[in-house]
Formats: sequence, structure tokens, C-alpha cells
Amino acid sequence: MKRSVILMGGKTFVLSLPSQWIKRYQIRKGEELDIEERGSELVVRPDSKLLAKEIEVDFSSLHKMLHRAVGALYKAGYTKVKVHYKDKEQLQIIEKTLKRTLIGFEITQQGENYVVIELLSRLVSEGFDVTLKRFFYSLESMNQDLAQALAAKKEREDLLRKVIEKDDQNNRLADFCRRVINTGETQHLEMVSNLYYITEQLERIGDLYKMMAEHVLQSKLHCSEESVAFLRDLHMLFVQYRTLFFSFSLEGVEEFGKSFYSLKEKIKVLQQKENAESYFLFYEGVLLETIFDMNGVLLTRNV
Repeated sequence: MKRSVILMGGKTFVLSLPSQWIKRYQIRKGEELDIEERGSELVVRPDSKLLAKEIEVDFSSLHKMLHRAVGALYKAGYTKVKVHYKDKEQLQIIEKTLKRTLIGFEITQQGENYVVIELLSRLVSEGFDVTLKRFFYSLESMNQDLAQALAAKKEREDLLRKVIEKDDQNNRLADFCRRVINTGETQHLEMVSNLYYITEQLERIGDLYKMMAEHVLQSKLHCSEESVAFLRDLHMLFVQYRTLFFSFSLEGVEEFGKSFYSLKEKIKVLQQKENAESYFLFYEGVLLETIFDMNGVLLTRNV
């Protein structure tokens, strides 16, 4: 589709919009539109409208993956979905998923083996930056809570469960960020593909902390002072990364790299010892690599 540029009044350039698009979104004379510049492209969208995006799906064959499928509908940007299910157990999974992670999604209608779920509160992209910062700080808190639990002699199990429960909050923050990106509400965001990758990695870090807490709780593992100290080292590395993400400097990147390679040598020594901590140390090694793997986004966004 091509349009000719018209010059009006000797200084104003005008471009006509497709009539089908105008009718579809009921654009009226005098109405303002959002225009987003993406390099050589201009993206035009109705201003401040929650554009309807509806779908009907049959999830009756799902069980283990049901909660993920419902979550995918949210992250994909749908505003109204009709979900068919088979039994009461599946309905409970759907209800639990909505309660735990999907901000603004509510069941508005229920019939025989189906529910209608709608987005009842508008999510604005301007909240993305604040939410992403909250995500970073939530993970830092998760690390500190886990280290505290490992060092505690009393109420240890309660502290570990606190870490596990905090993962629900992380999932809500991650889903919000992904939905904003997927719905195209990114007027003020740059390099959204990088932001999506960061969101995925942050959620993975939260999952790792949760799995570590679950492992310690189930195995009744008592970690050595060296393992707890390394966990705190990982916290400092993550703080380095968060600082660079929001306030970049090449000097900071160099220090981040030095910290990583120093910790990589330290974890190798710890992992060579055959003891009950082997599984926990494996998680710490994965955490170390996961945090460092995000370095490419720093450089791509800032160099």
C-alpha cells in the first residue's frame, strides 16, 4: 500500500490514511492519533483507546500446560477471551492463574464448561519503566531473603517459604512488561526486543531463586558459609548489572566483567568439592551465567 505526500499551504506535509483502517477503529474528524517513530518507520494508532482483541480457545486437552496457555493469552495482548475447559480441576487452574499473576484479567461470565475472561483495567505503557525497576529490586530482595534463610537458625522454613511465595510477584511484574511490549504500547520505549529478553531473563533468575529455596526446604540442606557468601557475591553482581542498565558506563561494564570472571573461578573451586551442596552450587553457577548473559543488551543499547 502506497500513499502520496501532499504539500498544503507551502509548508505542511499531509498523508492520507486508508479508509478501511479509519472505519475499523471509528476515527472521527478532529480526533488525535498516536504516532511512534521507529527508525525510518512511523507507526500510527488511535490515541488512548483500548483496542479490542478477542479470541475463543479450547483448552480442554491441557493440564500441565494449562496455566501457561492462559498466561500466553494475557501476554499476547488479548482483551477478551472465551476459554473452553473440560472439568472442575481445569477451572480451578484457570482461576488460580488469574489470581496469581495476570494483572487486570477477571472472569466476567461463566457457563457450562467455559469462562469469559476480560481485561477490566487498562495497562498503560508509561508504567513499564517503574515496573521494570520494581522487578530488579524484587529479585535483589529475593536474594537477600534467601541468604538470610540459609544463615538462620530459627524460623528457617518460614523464611524459605517467603522466598518461594515472592516468585508470584515476580511473575506478575514479568507478565505486565511482556503484555505492554506485545500490545505495541511502546511509544516511549527503545529497543523493545532487548527489553523483552531482559524481562525473560529476570523471570528466569526469580525461578532459580525459587528452586534453590525449594531444594533447601525439601532436602533440609544446611549450606556452608562459603556457599552463602557466594550467594551474597551474586547479589552484588546483580546490583552492578542493575546500576549499569539504568546508568550505563564503559568503566562500569569493565568492572562488571572483572567481577564475573573472578566469581567464575571461585564457583569452579567450590563445585570441585563432592558434598551435599553439589546441587545448590550447581544452581549458583547457573545464576552466575544467567546474570552475565544479559551483558549483551547493555552494550547493544548503549554503545
